[in-house]
Amino acid sequence: MSKELEILHNFIEEFYEKIDNDFINLMKKDKVKKISVGKYGIDAIDYMDGTKTPLLETIKYNLEDGVKIYFQNKEIAPTGYSVEDIFHSFSIAALADAVIGTHRYVKKLEDFYQQAEEITRQFLESEDKINFDISGEEFEVIAVSLENEKFSLVIGICKEIQQRDGRIYFLIEEENKEHKLVHIVETNAADVAMVLKHVFQNEEN
Repeated sequence: MSKELEILHNFIEEFYEKIDNDFINLMKKDKVKKISVGKYGIDAIDYMDGTKTPLLETIKYNLEDGVKIYFQNKEIAPTGYSVEDIFHSFSIAALADAVIGTHRYVKKLEDFYQQAEEITRQFLESEDKINFDISGEEFEVIAVSLENEKFSLVIGICKEIQQRDGRIYFLIEEENKEHKLVHIVETNAADVAMVLKHVFQNEEN
């Protein structure tokens, strides 16, 4: 396995899977099936039209569904989300650190984005490219983008990886065919890992 693929693979194990296990172990230790986390006041960034901020309220676990996280704003997000599905990765990292009482996961996430940007920059330079087309792959990604001093949710197909002034961006085509350029730090970390794993696996084959 290449260094690049190892970084991406290790991140999924060391971040999402460990957060899952930490939540499960804590509930088993306390002999409960849910953890109330509303007191921490952790949000998932202003949602959709920016009028409401979805606060993370409850973590639940059962054998059938695994770990699910629920929002206070049931009218916005009525169902539970897995750890990987929380669209703003820093929200799940902050939640895990608050619940477990560490500063581990925000740091891991920051390190991952820095490494992902560096290995992608090196890859583009080795290919002598500024842009790398992946439009044929149909990877759906989610990003939380700050535009005109307002957060917005960007969901669509990642069409291209771009390098601009040493920074790495994804070009996302939304359902309405509008294109948005988002920095990888704004993109859900699981989606970043998925897209880059495909790129580096193809290079190995």
